[in-house]
Amino acid sequence: MIRPLLSLLFVLALVTSNAQTLFKVTNVTVTEKGQVRSGSDATAEIAGSEGDDRLVLFEQDGIRLKTQVRVRTHNSRRSSVKESAVYATFEIKLKIDGKTDSREIQKVFYADQERATHFKEKFTIKRGIDVRVITVEFDGRLE
Repeated sequence: MIRPLLSLLFVLALVTSNAQTLFKVTNVTVTEKGQVRSGSDATAEIAGSEGDDRLVLFEQDGIRLKTQVRVRTHNSRRSSVKESAVYATFEIKLKIDGKTDSREIQKVFYADQERATHFKEKFTIKRGIDVRVITVEFDGRLE
């Protein structure tokens, strides 16, 4: 009885001791024709120092804004600056009434640089002669 319990506690200790990387997304806004709508704040939880997570940032009035956050480090034998770099790649997908548009944005954070950034992307969705221009903005912080 004690042996399985100790094994379980050991595995639990290993799982909880793993570092977790967080990418916090705040101040989400979707703007169309001067009308600004706010989305929800979200946090991407990445097990360890590298990986990815998916988030839904906005879902109202037939507009859905999703993103996938990928965090990677770089191994470089020739440059200590590149060796300390952290790459955060965002794949932003906007879906409106069945039509989808996407963007991929990569931010690079070096050494002791503050790991915070601002994203602003403009999407143009065309359906026949109807054109909708939607601007998406949010802040991100890697912790």
